[in-house]
Amino acid sequence: MQQFLDVGVDVRQLTGYRGVTFSVFDGKISTTGINVDINRISLDAPVSVVWTDDYAHAARLMHTFEMLWEQAIPAVQRIEELLKEGPPEV
Repeated sequence: MQQFLDVGVDVRQLTGYRGVTFSVFDGKISTTGINVDINRISLDAPVSVVWTDDYAHAARLMHTFEMLWEQAIPAVQRIEELLKEGPPEV
């Protein structure tokens, strides 16, 4: 995340999100990915993806993103908290 911040990307962190992974392009093309194991998010886990050009679906996803964005905290703040906590005990 620090690398994104270093190049000027606005990043926020949201703890505990267990929803779907989605992308919206140009306000109308969207993809929605659903992890088969909803309790485990991993790049190596099977994901089902839906692609659509339905504006209404894209609008719902954009609204969902905005709600999540407002609930999230700035990544800089979360990184500072983690650095103060130190590494987790194993």
